[in-house]
Amino acid sequence: MQRRSWLKLGGGLIAGAALAAVVGFGPVVRSRATEQAARRGATLEIGSVRPGVGRVWLRNVTARLPDVPAVEVSLDAVEVRLGASLSPQALVAHGGQLRIRGSFDEVSQQLAAWRAKRANDAGGRGGGAPYSVDGLTVQWDAVREGSAPQYAWGARYSKNGETEELAVDLMRVAFDGVSLEVSGGRIALGRRDGHRVIERLTTDSANLVADLSAEALDKRLPLPKPVAGSGPKGKGVGSDAGPNKAPDHWDSASLIDPERGARARKSFARLATLAADALPVDSELDLGGLRARLLRGSEALNVGPARLRIVRGAEQVSVSLAPTADAESALRLGLDVPIGDGPVKANVEGGPVSLAALGVQEGDFGLLDVSKATLAARANLTLAADGHELTFVGNTKLAQLAANKKWLAPGPVRGLTLALQGRAVLALDGTRLTIEDGQLEVGKVRLDLKGELQQTKDYKKVWLEGGMPLASCQSMLDATPEGLMPLLSGTRLTGTFSLTGKLEVDTRALDKMVTRWSSVNECRITGAPADIAPSRFSHSWTREVLDVTGRLVQTQSGPGTLGWVPKGSISKHMDTAVLICEDGAFFRHRGFDQEAIQNSIRENVKAGRFVRGASTISMQTAKNLYLSREKTLSRKLQEAVLTHLLEQELSKDQILELYLNVIEFGPGIYGIGPAAAYYFNSTPSQLSLGQALYLASILPNPKRQYFGADGAVTPGWSNYLRKLMRIAAKIHRISEGELEDALAEQVTFKKPNSPRIGVDGELIPEGVDAEGPPLESEQTVE
Repeated sequence: MQRRSWLKLGGGLIAGAALAAVVGFGPVVRSRATEQAARRGATLEIGSVRPGVGRVWLRNVTARLPDVPAVEVSLDAVEVRLGASLSPQALVAHGGQLRIRGSFDEVSQQLAAWRAKRANDAGGRGGGAPYSVDGLTVQWDAVREGSAPQYAWGARYSKNGETEELAVDLMRVAFDGVSLEVSGGRIALGRRDGHRVIERLTTDSANLVADLSAEALDKRLPLPKPVAGSGPKGKGVGSDAGPNKAPDHWDSASLIDPERGARARKSFARLATLAADALPVDSELDLGGLRARLLRGSEALNVGPARLRIVRGAEQVSVSLAPTADAESALRLGLDVPIGDGPVKANVEGGPVSLAALGVQEGDFGLLDVSKATLAARANLTLAADGHELTFVGNTKLAQLAANKKWLAPGPVRGLTLALQGRAVLALDGTRLTIEDGQLEVGKVRLDLKGELQQTKDYKKVWLEGGMPLASCQSMLDATPEGLMPLLSGTRLTGTFSLTGKLEVDTRALDKMVTRWSSVNECRITGAPADIAPSRFSHSWTREVLDVTGRLVQTQSGPGTLGWVPKGSISKHMDTAVLICEDGAFFRHRGFDQEAIQNSIRENVKAGRFVRGASTISMQTAKNLYLSREKTLSRKLQEAVLTHLLEQELSKDQILELYLNVIEFGPGIYGIGPAAAYYFNSTPSQLSLGQALYLASILPNPKRQYFGADGAVTPGWSNYLRKLMRIAAKIHRISEGELEDALAEQVTFKKPNSPRIGVDGELIPEGVDAEGPPLESEQTVE
């Protein structure tokens, strides 16, 4: 609309100049042209004036408006077609450029001031001869600070009486990773009640491209970044819960904008006003060939073509978007914007319709079988009249979805069905989100969720509760799509499962945080494929590990293989060490430690980032026995079921034996036998408490070591080991005498017998304690 006014402005200015051209040539023509332009508040420069047969040519014409410095028109040639009496019959401009500089608001304000200044200047109005411009290039600079120029090519404008037409061969605009390309755009204008209105608007095609990468989104809405902190903490009974008050790692103020909602409502009001001014009541615009392409890195999602309809009612402007093929079940988007005050309402309704019918292409965002996957939705969005709240009510269902995503599974996943419904209210200033009766269904499994998130620039408050209602264990397994849990294919279960949880957090009182997580797990595996049956680990088997160079290699494990150590041949201190460092509740839980999960949630919320996990020894054993190293949803889901299988079929000692023989203790070092030999030139049965604790303490990151140049464990890590020793005594895993001896131990690389340190800090000769009597062998202490 604005570009049409600028083209008309250029045509009108040139019309005055062309009328003067028929009076004379050279200085006379320039004088009359300048006079005509000045009456319109413009300046005019004409490169040359030449007569022709039945016409006059003006070449290299430039028009400017001193009151509108943002706009400049340069035309290659203006053709003044003459009648029999040498009077102008038509004006045609060929080629040139319309140059605009500044933001939309700046340019609009300049034009409005120019129009107001000459509103009562009757002599400043153009003549009655029809005129047109073709082959114009439009360039708009600095629409937004730092933005690239916006272009239109092959722009055309014509006026004949009350009828105006504007067209463009190609137009491209782009801001902050969002671009729009329009081909074959055409607008027909008329006059009603003294106002210009749109009579027809068509496009051959319109393509929208939006970049969804983090970099592009940060430009549109900067997101807070986590503050760097300390490394991960241990997960066992020796974990340090940290202080009650943790720093707020997320800048709440950056997400809060009190004027955001008002600006959004104002934008809709402006669109409604523009449409109301440009369209007569009960008129309709119908645009086809609309497509959208969403980008994220090397991935893309295509949608369209679709048809856009705009209907101007007496009290509102309605916009609808639907696929070009007008199928009965087509998915339709609607938007109703009042002309004046009132809420803005949007809705989506229709389906099920295939993703292919929506324009999604095979492979988009990793999606497969798009002709089989279907989408259905019934949802409404309402922006309050004051713009403060946005309300969502509705449901949507995506069925028979297939995808190939690395975070999901190593290979394609097919047959995924998701359904979402509920009601949510978002305060657009960023201070509150309320979820009411939300439900997520995956196949036949349902998850309920409700809660509220509040934040100010000073604090955040979260309340969430929900869970999974009682469901058949077998139905839960059957609900998983093909390819998501391939190892469990053919597994049979009995029993039922349910889950409930609650989280209450107020960053002003973190010590009062509430985390409750409970489940009823009566699932029992009654049949499992031979490849995952725990009985297979009673003899040798082949598994894949990374060697010291990081190469994936196959190795033999199990009783009787090189490096395998039976549970009875491992120092009791190793049991103590992994219980303290990895899983303090190992002998009490059934594979999953509810308290560890709750503590993990608490610590991660306090830190504002992931600092602590809740993986048990049983879970780590399942992961090492069955699963690859890829971090996928598939691995986590299978890990849960396989952990349950190990706990069901094996004793705790059997699980611990497997764990200590398959866990990684360093690059290319797997199992307690090779670890004891590599680090201490020892056997597993002869490991001291300090040595065992050292081996267990590096399990979270076995690539990092803590030996000094002299081979002794560094002072800082030695202090950490002594802290773990005191915990061992506190939980009655060692006696006070063993603790006293262990505290004097100086764990040293490649030393099978750790030297002892006296009260003066000097090394004590081997075999003598601080008091002088010979040391009793650690392995005889019960």
